Amino acid sequence: MQFSAMTMNMFFPDYEEPEKDHSIIELAVAQSIWLAELGYNPWFTDHHFRGPWHSNPLQFAAYVASRIPRDRYLGFGVLSIPFYHPVRLVESMNLLDQLTKGKALFGVGSGWQGSEAEGLGIDREYHASGRMAEDTLDVMERLWAYRAGDPEYSFSVGSNSGRIKRRVMPAPYTLPHPILIRTASRESGLVRAAREGWPAFLGIFGADLSEQMRLYRGALTVAHHPPDVVENCLRWCSYDLFSVTLAETDAEARTREKIAHAERNAIRERFTKRHGHIYGPMPGGGQGETIAGSPETVAARVQELMNTGINHLHLRFAGEWAGETRHICEASAVLFAKEVMPRFLE
Repeated sequence: MQFSAMTMNMFFPDYEEPEKDHSIIELAVAQSIWLAELGYNPWFTDHHFRGPWHSNPLQFAAYVASRIPRDRYLGFGVLSIPFYHPVRLVESMNLLDQLTKGKALFGVGSGWQGSEAEGLGIDREYHASGRMAEDTLDVMERLWAYRAGDPEYSFSVGSNSGRIKRRVMPAPYTLPHPILIRTASRESGLVRAAREGWPAFLGIFGADLSEQMRLYRGALTVAHHPPDVVENCLRWCSYDLFSVTLAETDAEARTREKIAHAERNAIRERFTKRHGHIYGPMPGGGQGETIAGSPETVAARVQELMNTGINHLHLRFAGEWAGETRHICEASAVLFAKEVMPRFLE
């Protein structure tokens, strides 16, 4: 099993001063390196107008890549693909795939609604329907497949358009394209991921994990992919543990979880009070599974997920890295790495 961890979790900035941006960026870099040294694959979010470092996660990842162990992967949870021009996105993904020699995991999805999309000039209805993400993926696939001698290819997605007469450069290191992990909250997205030979994020937003895995495996079988494609899909099918807290005992872990969540909620409330008129409702609880417990308790849940067919676990450790509960995040990550991770490593 592979273990990844989110840098800064889902960070809501608790400050306004531009002068603080640099220190937060440095914290994010330091945490990414620290997580990688513990054995995790560091993952990054993709957000705009909400924190100083994840407005360009691809560039951030390229900086971090040379500072972590070479056998670690870098991941994105997730790239909001409607926010990008398809050519520039494919170029950037291919380049990072080359620089890391195939150790980049590109979670892809529609992205958050509201002022992020508006600030980038994206049509709200087109974006919210999910069609813009699907149309963008269609274009990206054509770009990865384009070869010398192919007829000119024209596309238009939202405000982005292009006429392609030559292949995108560089080519990806991983063929036929970098590793994509598709968010799959709808059955149609799940089936498309299997049909295209993409791993998927399963069980998100409360979806039934066992049922999704059954549908996904069935669609993989019908697609008749080569064995190596199926193996890659099952290796990187991912499950998100949205909040993870470990301590020596279950009771202590639950106590720490409450403290960490209290600070997180307070930061969220302050952010919403300052910016709610711009952003609208912010994502809150209920987005994914939370767990607080001893290493034995957490390991038992990891085993259950592995038995379901999950081979890549995406972790968000509770505690604000830039706040007063950083020690809770650190202690949980260290305890998981020492007491849980070794039981499941390949």
